[in-house]
Amino acid sequence: MKTFNIWSLALICTLYVAGIRASDLGSILGGGNDHFKKALPGQSIHLPADHGAHPDYRSEWWYLTGNLKDEQGRGYGMQWTLFRQGIEQQITSDNPWLSPQLWLAQFAITDVSKGSHQQDERTSRQGPGLAGASGGEYWLKEWRLTSQGEALFPATLKVQSKAGDLDVKVSAAKPAVLQGKAGYSEKSPGNASFYYSYPRLTISGTLTLDGETRNVSGQGWFDHEWSSSVLAQWQSGWDWFSLQFEDGRELMLFRLRTKTGHPEPENRYGILIERDGSSRLLNPEQISLTLGKTWRGPKGQDYPIEWQLKAGDLNLRIQARQPNQAMTGRFDYWEGAVTVEGDAQGLGYLEMTGY
Repeated sequence: MKTFNIWSLALICTLYVAGIRASDLGSILGGGNDHFKKALPGQSIHLPADHGAHPDYRSEWWYLTGNLKDEQGRGYGMQWTLFRQGIEQQITSDNPWLSPQLWLAQFAITDVSKGSHQQDERTSRQGPGLAGASGGEYWLKEWRLTSQGEALFPATLKVQSKAGDLDVKVSAAKPAVLQGKAGYSEKSPGNASFYYSYPRLTISGTLTLDGETRNVSGQGWFDHEWSSSVLAQWQSGWDWFSLQFEDGRELMLFRLRTKTGHPEPENRYGILIERDGSSRLLNPEQISLTLGKTWRGPKGQDYPIEWQLKAGDLNLRIQARQPNQAMTGRFDYWEGAVTVEGDAQGLGYLEMTGY
């Protein structure tokens, strides 16, 4: 019981500090003088083995979003994310309750027809059976993504939460894409992650909101990323877009913003994925983002909800499907469904941190 109390206190304190200092991402995703491995160039991603957890690295997340529609034509955005965070203290013990890993799962549903955004989250130490990512299971308690074979997809996602219940089948319409240089994604000098995406998923099943169960279907995006240091001290956060065009292509890009008063340039990255699954990186100099209208978040953050985007030869206008899509749990950020207009039309997701 004493061990349980000590571990529970460590979990609560770690996640409490992370939540209070959510805007200081460097304290969570920066590097440190500890025992964790660093993401280094020249290492390869091997699938399906690397779908599982990498506890030798400090931080890791599995991330699934989607734009769904029910039989009445009502639109929804959905987000399910599983986070793993290693603690700095090394623990040498065969006791499974002393695994030095903390887990957080978040789930959100945006009901576009009602203008509502509901969210829920759960935390856990790893412990035997409480949370993990191995053997085709990615879960925190009963929130679970379950593969149907050695490959990650097809899979089922089942969530029962105060935000709503989701029970869907998820299949990959395109193969995985290795981001950066063969999966090595540099964020700033000396800071990088290993990173791959499934850029187009098909999703179908049931969504239950306010006691009403409805059949839904649509398209989604999946990311898996792990690292021990992502942000440099002079970086404040990021704006990340995953866009799925009606013509069968996808565009993913992000910019890592530089803090005011620092001379370092923004890091910009973009990749265009063709209908056949082939992809090409965009020249960072050909990526520009112009902010439009903003929305005041629940804690006073001014989140941009309209963007003018130039990426290569594409000129696009990105708009939030509704402004209210802020996440306000252990971490404060904006994560929501967007529409795409201009040289291509479609839907996608936008994530903004550090505002």
